[in-house]
Amino acid sequence: MSGQTLTDRIAAAQYSLTGSEVCRAVCKATTHEQTAPKKKHLEYLIQATQETNVNVPQMADTLIERAGNASWVVVFKALITTHHLMVHGNERFLQFLASRNTLFNLSNFLDRTGSHGGWFLTRYLRPIMSSF
Repeated sequence: MSGQTLTDRIAAAQYSLTGSEVCRAVCKATTHEQTAPKKKHLEYLIQATQETNVNVPQMADTLIERAGNASWVVVFKALITTHHLMVHGNERFLQFLASRNTLFNLSNFLDRTGSHGGWFLTRYLRPIMSSF
């Protein structure tokens, strides 16, 4: 059994039911597991950015939505996934992110776990946002 939480499984199932495999892959890449996003999900998302029929704004919005999660692990994985797609994905993804007025606002993020997750998040986000 994988370390995915019930919440992760329900979210992935909801996206499967709506037919959004890209959003499902975003969900699977940004689970509550304290491990790096799985390579197969990152590769799927990279390939998806190359496809002309993929809704890049929906993919980006799902990542931004996941970055608003209360769990620092999910937020961190959403940032890692976004950064990975910025570097390795199609330029359409990067152009869409650059066209947005606001992307990731973590100024109000509060890490309730007592770990240093929130501190790491802001440190990781700073150089990414400076590229815009």
